[in-house]
Amino acid sequence: MPQCRHGNNTQSIFSIIPRVPHRKGFPESSPPTNEILTFILSLAGKGKKKMSSIARKKRRPNGSNNRNKDLQHQKLIKSVDSFLKSIASADLRLTKKCSICADKDSSFGNLRPLMKALEISCHGIPWLLGTVVLLLTLHKVEHIAILVNLLLGLIGDLVVVAFLKFLFQRPRPAHNKMDMFATVSVDNYSFPSGHATRAAMVAFILAERLVVNSSFHGLILLWSVFVAASRLMLGRHHVSDVLFGYLIGYIQYSVLSSYWLSEQTCMYLVEPIFRHLHH
Repeated sequence: MPQCRHGNNTQSIFSIIPRVPHRKGFPESSPPTNEILTFILSLAGKGKKKMSSIARKKRRPNGSNNRNKDLQHQKLIKSVDSFLKSIASADLRLTKKCSICADKDSSFGNLRPLMKALEISCHGIPWLLGTVVLLLTLHKVEHIAILVNLLLGLIGDLVVVAFLKFLFQRPRPAHNKMDMFATVSVDNYSFPSGHATRAAMVAFILAERLVVNSSFHGLILLWSVFVAASRLMLGRHHVSDVLFGYLIGYIQYSVLSSYWLSEQTCMYLVEPIFRHLHH
């Protein structure tokens, strides 16, 4: 067995390793192999525990950062939700104040017939039928081009508004009287105002494309504003329905103006109809 010298004393090199008590039932080996292995495994276990504690310490800051991010995200959601609720509450209050002729007993109930006349003046059915009749009776190329594009815009407006109404399904104001002219099932919903979208689109198209004096442009735009206001005064819509509806109508006008069909294209589209009518 190897020996080491320390001064005058000699001792086994394995004597520096703590001995493990002998267990009953296990033979005590003369070489200290068991003691060496046990000591090495104990050191490895201590090292592993130390490394795992260091790793946990390193992970703690990331966990706290994630918790902080979650808290910030929750605060943001709560603030946005609170803001939207305050906007909805203000919308309801303004809608109720604007409904000054929702019925005959309202503060300005005597204006209700005038508001209903404005309602009919921008209804989809009269505008569609009127455009088709003018398209069949007028023969100037520039007029036909305006009418064809206007007809496409009116059809597109009906599709867009019907889709949005079905998508949001917002109920109409509680004080609204369901005595509207020629409605369909989708008209039971409030957002957006179809009259506001149609009024804005038609007014901007006619003001841009019809070659008339500037006073007509002002009147047609003023008519669109009165139509939008009548939706609030009659209690048909919320304020946000009308505002967004007018904005959607202006966007529809911008799209239609950007993709305006030329006179040649419009004549090509209506020529089969004219040929069939003449025969």
